[in-house]
This record gives sequence, C-alpha cells and structure tokens, in this order.
Amino acid sequence: MNYRLLTYYLVFVCFLLESCNMDRRVEGSKEAVEKMKSMQIKRVTNPQVIEIVDDWGERIVKQAQLQLESVLSKPKADFSQLCQLKGTRKIDSLASLYAVQISLLGAKDIKNPALSTKEQEVMDAYLYNAENKISQISNIQKLGDSLFIYTSPIPLTNRICQKCFGEDATHLAVWRVRFRKSDVIRKVNAKSLENKRKS
Repeated sequence: MNYRLLTYYLVFVCFLLESCNMDRRVEGSKEAVEKMKSMQIKRVTNPQVIEIVDDWGERIVKQAQLQLESVLSKPKADFSQLCQLKGTRKIDSLASLYAVQISLLGAKDIKNPALSTKEQEVMDAYLYNAENKISQISNIQKLGDSLFIYTSPIPLTNRICQKCFGEDATHLAVWRVRFRKSDVIRKVNAKSLENKRKS
C-alpha cells in the first residue's frame, strides 16, 4: 500500500515539475523553429537574391531615414554622433534584424579607401547628378560572389542632407546597406520564395 502511495506521489511531483518548465520549453521551441527555418534547404537564384536585396534595402532605408530624421529634429541632438549613426538604437536593431551593415555616405566618400572601386564610381555618379540637379535612383552593386551593396541617395532638401552634410557644396547624402549573400539566403522565408516563383 505504501509503495502505491509513494508511486502516485512521485508521479504527481514529476507532473508539477514538468508543468513549471513549460514556459521554458515554449521559448526554446520558438527559437528551435526559427533555427530550423533558417537551416531549410532553399534554392535561391542570383536574380532572386537581387530582388530580395532591392526589396529589403528599400525597407531598411525607409525605416532608417525616418528614425534619423526623428532624432536629428530633437533640440539637443548631437549631430556629429548621429550622422555617423552612433547612438541610433533603432537603426542598430534594423542592422541586426536583417544581418546587414548600414552606413551614411557623403561626397567625401568618393575617395574612401574602405569602399570598393565600383562603389566609388557609383558615388562619383551620384555626386555628378547632385551637382547637375539630375534625379537620383537607388542602385545595387554585386561585389564578387558574396556581397551586395544597396545604395540610395537622400533628396537634397531632406533634413539629413542639411544637418549631416551641410558643409559640402552639394549636400549629397547616400544610404549604403551591405548584404552578405549567405545571410540573405539564411534569412529569407522559403514560402515567400515559392510565391515569387509562381508570380
């Protein structure tokens, strides 16, 4: 009789302990699902990667620009830091979410040694257009087999151009978003790829 009671008691205690761990299991299972999704085998062609980079780049720039405009409008804004995107948590979160590097370039970056020759040429073209009041468009450059650079010029009348690049004659400001092909493939949803193939 005592053994039976002891068995029931142990089963009851185990059940209580398991129910206490359910929250941790749910959290762990969400992380596991996300990890499994990122590890799914996906066939992604170069044109699809470019299309994704274009779509994500546009979204990132739109959100980053709204955030930077907002913080630059504050009375005690530190322009020297903000224009280098330092202390902009939401922009940092965007970079983390999409696994990208986000930066803000100006006319001086035409000779920036950290940029590839191709990027310097694109910056030179943006500067020429700004000097001659020619309309600007976003651009994607493929660097080697693993990198894509999305660039998007900011309209010259925008607060960012005035506050961050006011000393330059052209006030040129360009968003630069660097994507790694492997991260794009890892982060893209397999279902959205299927939908793009069908459309």
